[in-house]
Amino acid sequence: MLLEKLFKRRDMEVAGKAISIIGAAKSGLSAARSLVKSGAKVFVSDIQPEEKLKTSLEREGLLNKVAYEAGGHSEKVLHADFIVLSPGVRTDIPVLIEAAARNIPVYSEIEIAYRLSRGRRLVITGSNGKTTTTTLLSLFCQQQFNEVFLGGNIGIPMMEFAVQTTDKSLQVLEVSSFQLETISDFKPDIAVITNFFENHLDRYPSYKAYIEAKKRIALNMKKSETIVLNADQQLMREMAGELNCRTAWFGWKVDDLRPSMTIINDEFVYTDAAGARQTLFPASSVRIIGRHNLENVMCAALVAILAGVAKDRLESVVKEFPGVEHRLEWAGEISKITFINDSKGTNCAASITALQACNPPLLLIAGGRDKGTDLADWIAAVRTRSRGIVLFGEARSRFRSALEGLIPIKLADTLDQAIEIAYNWADPGDTVLLSPACSSYDQFPNFEVRGEKFKQLVKALKPK
Repeated sequence: MLLEKLFKRRDMEVAGKAISIIGAAKSGLSAARSLVKSGAKVFVSDIQPEEKLKTSLEREGLLNKVAYEAGGHSEKVLHADFIVLSPGVRTDIPVLIEAAARNIPVYSEIEIAYRLSRGRRLVITGSNGKTTTTTLLSLFCQQQFNEVFLGGNIGIPMMEFAVQTTDKSLQVLEVSSFQLETISDFKPDIAVITNFFENHLDRYPSYKAYIEAKKRIALNMKKSETIVLNADQQLMREMAGELNCRTAWFGWKVDDLRPSMTIINDEFVYTDAAGARQTLFPASSVRIIGRHNLENVMCAALVAILAGVAKDRLESVVKEFPGVEHRLEWAGEISKITFINDSKGTNCAASITALQACNPPLLLIAGGRDKGTDLADWIAAVRTRSRGIVLFGEARSRFRSALEGLIPIKLADTLDQAIEIAYNWADPGDTVLLSPACSSYDQFPNFEVRGEKFKQLVKALKPK
């Protein structure tokens, strides 16, 4: 009955309520499990085929505990006191437009989990670097605090641990713009926006609309809370004046902004709100490669200090931190050809970062579901950093048109074919980099499955 009591205390009575959940992926299923336990009458609606949905519900022990529909979202969704929306589902689908017309509340899974949970919340969003920053921050916090929960868009739904939290808990959460679209009360104690780059223009009408969705992380924050921003992006400096909370800064050029974290003479340097400066540890202590990862460490270290982690507990963590899976991950070496898995490079900016981090000569594998972003900077990086590209998936036609005549191109239908083509094309000493600059949804359920497939295919290659 603990769950039910917590809902009541958060002024969100759910026992006996009719609740519709749209989307039966990780967060939707996690919400369904928790809400069923609380005594709610749950209805799950998903676009996948009925047999596939039934299999998912059965695996989660929900098949005989929820009502459900497959193949689309009917008016049945509207027979609810409120709707829980999975992050992969657009907010402008017809059934949600009708829900708004009927004044039926729509919440994200993170909103429900927020109302369930206790303790402090450190919440990270941004275009790139979220997962590395979030993971590293959780490790920093574990050096200081006993109850640290890692979750959110990183692959562990907040609903999985919301009821386990106490007043002493510290939640380290990655959230996406999709999840922030439908928050109402959700409020971080410390928020982070790592950076802004064009992304998800297949979902948002403009780059400005995408940024506005990200900025919602500070919707309810006041002077007692702090948001950490990237000093190297002018857009963030401009938005700081619009916010009601305190600001802190990380970056290569923090100027007189404080509190802040930067690198000076190859040393991480923290400046507190009063202007006192302290050198923490050398940049050479950071194990993960790339200039972008130094930025991720700056950000995570700053948040950790603001959250109360002792400064002398940071260096030992960065010395051991290997990075996150599917982000510039070594996948193997066959016939003196190195394979790098950057399946998490799901937009052009992330792919550019991967290209800059890898040593040439290099062959790039790219493609997937096109996000509709401007390709100009990515094309320039592809031309200067790689000697050829293999394109696959739905985006290959637009990418091919943009790159035609600028760099050697080979085409594939699937990732399997792309790896075979790249391997046959590569010479000893080359690096084959999977950094798609696209989402995975044309051929895979997520970037993790795409990355695992890449590693399996590399492992199966025969020496030549």
